[in-house]
Amino acid sequence: MSQNHDAFVHARLATWQRRINETVTALAAPRAGNAPTALMPVLEQLVAVYNLSTGLVADLRQSADSPLATTGPGRAYLVHLDAALAHSNQAATHLSTVVTGLADLHRVASQPSAADRAESRLNIALGHAAALRSLRRAHHALTRPPGDAQQPSEPPPSPTASEQHQRAADISSVHPVRRRS
Repeated sequence: MSQNHDAFVHARLATWQRRINETVTALAAPRAGNAPTALMPVLEQLVAVYNLSTGLVADLRQSADSPLATTGPGRAYLVHLDAALAHSNQAATHLSTVVTGLADLHRVASQPSAADRAESRLNIALGHAAALRSLRRAHHALTRPPGDAQQPSEPPPSPTASEQHQRAADISSVHPVRRRS
């Protein structure tokens, strides 16, 4: 029976790896040009990642409720699915950042502020790159050997330049408060 479980788990992992690879392939960087024309392809990418996450959730629920969940290979499979789901959800969050950046770019297009346009373009580029990294991590979560599934494969990510900039801006925006006596 264990060989049947191993074969099933291997086949399901291969299916999810293929689906994630297809989603990564479909994630083309937003086209240069005006924001409204770039928005539709990014929204389609967001829907593709959402559909991937929805499929992972459905498989996770179905597998957790099956007799497979009581076996070693089944538990390892659930851990793989859980990790892939977490990363695909991060990819969706990053693509949402891209959509927000495109909307901001469209909003500030009529204004002469080059700094706002540059920040929006940076948010778009960083968000798209982060979405790709998250999907690659989801794929990696499915390709690790079962024994490695519970252990983190990499150290926690260091803050990006934009996060460091945001923290510095948050700190510098704090003003001392006067106390009345």
